[in-house]
Formats: sequence, structure tokens, C-alpha cells
Amino acid sequence: MALTPKEPESEVGQKARRVYLKFAQRVIGESTLDYPTLYQRFAENDWAAIKLDDAVAEAVLRAGFSPKSAVGVLHQGPYLQFQVHHRKTPLAPMSQYVRSTVLTAMQKVGSRTQGQGPSMQRRPDLELE
Repeated sequence: MALTPKEPESEVGQKARRVYLKFAQRVIGESTLDYPTLYQRFAENDWAAIKLDDAVAEAVLRAGFSPKSAVGVLHQGPYLQFQVHHRKTPLAPMSQYVRSTVLTAMQKVGSRTQGQGPSMQRRPDLELE
């Protein structure tokens, strides 16, 4: 039986999923990848899905999204979606996982940009709200 992702119910969720897909395509190097295929490929492989989330979080922050928006984007990743909708993991610990992932990515982005001139400015046009 093929795994199918649950569709986001809100416009913000739909936008966050599109943003996740865009950055996942860049990270993976497959610009034609669609979300159902991404989900099929990563949902049941915890290690790969977590590594993808790590890379997407870092890329999203480097692109100028706020940490809050990055958290929203990662909520649409295959790992969280599979855990919550197929394995019935409660949302609270999965949200904590996402916040922790973004915090780690912020530290990586910050440590790599120290001493390299002015810090990156967040762009309000990239906010999800």
C-alpha cells in the first residue's frame, strides 16, 4: 500500500508545504520532485527524514526566514507528517523535535556567519503568517 500524505487544511499550511518542498528539492538536487514522491521516499526512513529536516531547516534560515517561519515549514516535512498522521504520535513532542531542529540549525548558521561581515537580515516578505 502506497503512503499518501495528508493535505494541509489551512492556506498557511499549504504555503509551508510548498516552501518545504522547494528547499527539499534544492537540498536533494531534484528540481522536479513533487511532495507525494518526497513523502514516499522519506516518511518511513527516520534517519534520512531527520537529515533532510536538518538540511532544510538550515537552508530556510540562510534564505532569510525567521525561526518561527522555519518551524512552520518543518511541520510540513515528511518525518513529522508521517509520525503524526500514520504512527499517531502526539503533536506536542513532534513540535518539540521541530523547534530543537531549528534551534540547532540557527546555531550552525550563526557559527558559520560570525566574522563574515554584517549578519543576514530577515526578509519580511518571506514570513508565512
